[in-house]
Amino acid sequence: MKKERSSKGIYARFAIIILVCAALGGVAGFFAAMAGKNLLEASVHLNGALISLGLWWFVPGYVLLVVSTIYYLRGKALLPRAEADDDAFEEADRRLCLALILSGAAMVWLFIALGIGGQKITVSMESVLLVGSLVVQLVWVVALQALTVKATKVIHPEKKGNVFDSKFQKDWYRSCDEAEQQQIGQCSYFSFRVMGTLFPIVMVVLFILANNGMVQPGWILLVGGLWMVQLMTYQCMAYILDHGKKKRRA
Repeated sequence: MKKERSSKGIYARFAIIILVCAALGGVAGFFAAMAGKNLLEASVHLNGALISLGLWWFVPGYVLLVVSTIYYLRGKALLPRAEADDDAFEEADRRLCLALILSGAAMVWLFIALGIGGQKITVSMESVLLVGSLVVQLVWVVALQALTVKATKVIHPEKKGNVFDSKFQKDWYRSCDEAEQQQIGQCSYFSFRVMGTLFPIVMVVLFILANNGMVQPGWILLVGGLWMVQLMTYQCMAYILDHGKKKRRA
């Protein structure tokens, strides 16, 4: 059994991290203030450059979907052998998992492309192309995820859920065995830790940029609100589960 780490070492390391972060934040704020107008102009040029790409923002989404489709087709090709061949089963499962990961990334990128590329579009042929790209990618993503889930059910017949059902995630989770549910919990906790580290960093950066007029204060409210939603949903659910168990025991 591992011994608990020394409290003195923990406190010392925590103090050092706080001091280093404060120093880095102070230095960044100082240079941002010194840059002043130049930094603001640079941000304006950067925003203009991002918006000028227009419909090109949709291209990475199509690339993700093409690669995801290839993984799906390659995984589907192994399904006839998956039941009798363990190696084919593992490889088919791996390829289908990658297809889902990439199609999920394509869905997120679709909103990024729409949010940035759509700012340049006016009532013209570009607006028609924008709507067309949006519809094609959205239909492609949904159809590909539905097909991938259907193929996954071939090698995991115990899995339940319909992609087009709002309760899909709940039904899929309930059809997982205890080991799989524990793995989902570990993945969720890892994601929570990553975002718990990322949110404070982004908030500090936004604070510095907002103080120098590079971003609007609304961005701080948006990111801070998302951070609060993540934190409170995690803690409130933990509270409900913990006290619910105690009530049932009583």
